[in-house]
Amino acid sequence: MPDRNSPFHFLSYKPALAVTAVLVAEILLFYAVPTKEYVPSPPPLDVFARSVGPWSMVAQFPLDADSQRILKADDTLTRDYQGPSKVNFFVAFFKSQRAGVTPHSPKMCLPANGWAEESSSILSVNVPGEAKPIPVNHYIVTRDGQRQLVLYWFQNWHRATADEYVSRAYMLYDSIRYRRSDEALMRVVTDFDGRADAAAEAHAIEFLKEVYQPIKQQIWSTPTNAAILP
Repeated sequence: MPDRNSPFHFLSYKPALAVTAVLVAEILLFYAVPTKEYVPSPPPLDVFARSVGPWSMVAQFPLDADSQRILKADDTLTRDYQGPSKVNFFVAFFKSQRAGVTPHSPKMCLPANGWAEESSSILSVNVPGEAKPIPVNHYIVTRDGQRQLVLYWFQNWHRATADEYVSRAYMLYDSIRYRRSDEALMRVVTDFDGRADAAAEAHAIEFLKEVYQPIKQQIWSTPTNAAILP
């Protein structure tokens, strides 16, 4: 039986062991192996479309200094859009994860801000223009009588993933094969009130479908300046 007083006792749990293995592989492959990295420099997220399908921007919010210090993203976008319902759209873009700066899962930051998990699952969403459905986290949280639906996923130029550890594993693969580690966290949030949850969820998913290709093209589908890191 593992010694519970050992500082490595947590490795007796398979999930912790799997995460540790990914991190060790990242250190060995991503940092120890000398490679040059392609680092894109797309247009600023601030110029993203003010209208997406039937939704129009009604407010935009700068990221506060404390959040930016923790997140360390190269660019962010936080907007409210109004259409069939009101949704909040957040994007955090990372040009490179080589220095260990990675997207933060909402399952880490929302509880830290007082939100409690009510339920969590993964949806497969059929998005126009994609050959197969993309995986999206379906995360319901509550705080002080408020309920919100949070849809989020991790996105790069050719893949969407829901699980942050799967995303990290793919990042290692992409950094070796394609010499790049750029990625974005995409998040759509809408309020739940218990009476019209199904409608609010349907509207949030429809917004996701409308915004998916435009934001992907904004970041990755147009020629951009790029830097090559040694």
